[in-house]
Amino acid sequence: MRYYIFRINIITVVALFLLLFFNSCKKEESKPGNHYKYQIPEQKNDGWNVSSLSEVGMDVSAIEEITDNILNDQYKGIHSMLIVRKGFLVFEEYFKGYKSDDLQHIFSITKSVSSSLIGIAIDKEFLQGVEDSVLSFFPQYNITDPIKQKLLLKHILTLTTGFDWDEKTYPYTDPRNSEYQMFQTDDWMEFVLQRPLSHNPGEIYNYNTGSVHLLSSVFKESTGLFANEFAEQYLFEPLGITDYWWNTDNQGFPCTGATHGGLMMTIRDVAKYGFLYLNDGKWNNIQVIPEYWIEESVIPRIDIDQTEQLGYLWRLGHYDIDENKVNYYLSVGFGGQTLIIVPDLNLMIVFLCWNNSNEADTLIPMVLILNSILS
Repeated sequence: MRYYIFRINIITVVALFLLLFFNSCKKEESKPGNHYKYQIPEQKNDGWNVSSLSEVGMDVSAIEEITDNILNDQYKGIHSMLIVRKGFLVFEEYFKGYKSDDLQHIFSITKSVSSSLIGIAIDKEFLQGVEDSVLSFFPQYNITDPIKQKLLLKHILTLTTGFDWDEKTYPYTDPRNSEYQMFQTDDWMEFVLQRPLSHNPGEIYNYNTGSVHLLSSVFKESTGLFANEFAEQYLFEPLGITDYWWNTDNQGFPCTGATHGGLMMTIRDVAKYGFLYLNDGKWNNIQVIPEYWIEESVIPRIDIDQTEQLGYLWRLGHYDIDENKVNYYLSVGFGGQTLIIVPDLNLMIVFLCWNNSNEADTLIPMVLILNSILS
């Protein structure tokens, strides 16, 4: 589904702080004494070690104020927020009636999960590598176009397949939207592969959920397992993830591109997955994703715009805050779902949000969380 972009410089940060200050004053005037009090997350038997914000060098009062503003609906659309720093789960809260065991759609964060599964499949030698021909997994369609014959797995992972595809101009409910057209068909794979080419593979970034759905068939053809079965064995089981749901297409293939919401997971489990990208692919000393794949995934491969690049279905960029250049890896989805990893600060933040064409208000909280460390 859709991605959204963070563009942050020092002027933007100052403006956001001023906005927060004045709005916060209004809030305190209207609701005196009604303030959130921080609590350390619950220690559960799920592999997470918990600690306090202050123990990992974060400003407790700043995080409490952010949470107040979510509770008072100044920041709309956020259902849950989680912070991990220095390997510890230090903040976890739920809003709008959501609870810790609720499965929530993560939409296009699913794409990053699919990329990770490709890395695992290569490491397990089910696939030779990112240079594998895409059409070799789809002989049933007998596609003879010589340009399409050049389509490789790496072009799917970098959203540079070259297919004529438009899922940004119109809403996802609009018949002119390419993804909408895809899910009206019986065979999504055929629909994508039969699309005309507007560019040669590898030339131009173009957001294309349908192309990532092709990976679902790649997994079945190469491993003999559906993507959800492969994920359960090689990703979810090592992470201790047992409760999840993965939507499927009309033929029963899991939606690796995230159509219809993709994966549903709890926020703690989303964070387990994301933590692998902070910890060289390891969870509790178990190598879940190959370390080299983590490194390969966050190398800039293609420009998205002037502010961000794409690795292997991870967005890459940086924030300029108080003359500090802070690099990040970002996976986001429709409605504001956000998994952001800031290696320079040994930090991960997760927001799970509403299922709404309006993105949730996660930008200001994101900046303020960073500032709680940098200030």
